[in-house]
Amino acid sequence: MIEEFKKIGVNTVTSSKGFTVQVKPMGGVLYRDANGEVEIDSEWLVKPPRILLYKNKKTFDMMDQSLFDSMFSNVARALEYLGHQVEGLN
Repeated sequence: MIEEFKKIGVNTVTSSKGFTVQVKPMGGVLYRDANGEVEIDSEWLVKPPRILLYKNKKTFDMMDQSLFDSMFSNVARALEYLGHQVEGLN
């Protein structure tokens, strides 16, 4: 069985489905795929430890809803693979 994710650096994973997710230490999550790169605003929360993803960036207004949903699902799975609990906020 082939695993979907492979850790390729500190807080960076690549997926066999063609995307990469990188958690930036000072905040933000970079998502890269064949369509380009998107930075998602995020915040580290401590009790309980988790990452809060902000979904209201103006960049997302121009994005097709199914692409948006797929991207956030990919990011959440990648972050969970890294051991982070994920929360989304509109």
